[in-house]
Amino acid sequence: MSLDLLAATRPYAEPLAVPQWTLGCFHRRCITFASGVEDTSTRVIWIQSHGLTGDLRLPLVRPDVRARGALEACTEVERAELAQGEGFVARTSWDGALMHWDAFAAFQPYEKWPEPGRLERVGACLVEWAPSGIYVEDWRLQPGASGLSVGLQLVSETGADGVCRRRTGGLVIAGDHALMLIGRRTPLPAGRAHEILAADPGRWEQAFDCEVAYAVRHEGAWPIQLAVNPFTEGSDLLGRAVFEPDPSPDLLVQRNPEPGAAWRERLWRIDTLRADLAAGAATFALPGGLEWLARESDALGISDRQLVRIASAG
Repeated sequence: MSLDLLAATRPYAEPLAVPQWTLGCFHRRCITFASGVEDTSTRVIWIQSHGLTGDLRLPLVRPDVRARGALEACTEVERAELAQGEGFVARTSWDGALMHWDAFAAFQPYEKWPEPGRLERVGACLVEWAPSGIYVEDWRLQPGASGLSVGLQLVSETGADGVCRRRTGGLVIAGDHALMLIGRRTPLPAGRAHEILAADPGRWEQAFDCEVAYAVRHEGAWPIQLAVNPFTEGSDLLGRAVFEPDPSPDLLVQRNPEPGAAWRERLWRIDTLRADLAAGAATFALPGGLEWLARESDALGISDRQLVRIASAG
């Protein structure tokens, strides 16, 4: 079965652990540090379900390895540079003022972003401050984020040898946007992955055993747009694997029919499986602000329909 069909016929969701206005898919426009330095080039995607965050961060400039064909054909230096990518899936909670992340499954084997986030959203703009004041991030809600909402945590994987083993990871979907992370079978030592590979190039297969990829749905498929491993880009994130209900309402089974595949079955725990995510761009504003916007709507290019959307968001 498809996730769309399961969400429509067998919905399940843990209680909302974060504000409704954080649900959806956001791309980062900018991060500004207290030093005054800004970064607008790193490509960063955040997808949020009821209680899971999926995150992918890739440098704008990476080695051009298209002619290599596969990671094993890359040089040691190229593989180390590719290992500067970041990605994680983590549990998310909200204490009324700050968003917190824990239980990380991540490509980088250390906790790079230890602070919670102070969040505020206006329209499609979501701003995240580090409580220490060391940085602020500007995120933008993406079109096509409404509809299917999925948050799954990987529990175990059955390999081609028929043995079931625990494995970490997650799949988070908002509308037409999906991010999946499959954790390493054997963890790396703590540290920065590219520095680990620079010191010990023989660990490259272990390093890239963690898969992190972002896909945008197109004509029923999920072609990968960005990934830590660039050789997976263009392939289908979910492939031919199908999802089936488990007797437990909070679990799903994913089966892989591909001959010779490295895995046969994955067991996922459901955080969110719904078909009705409403990730609209309009947000709440106080009456005084609405009155000002209505007065200035002609000069600001705000239509009557947009004013109604803002009013109804309250």
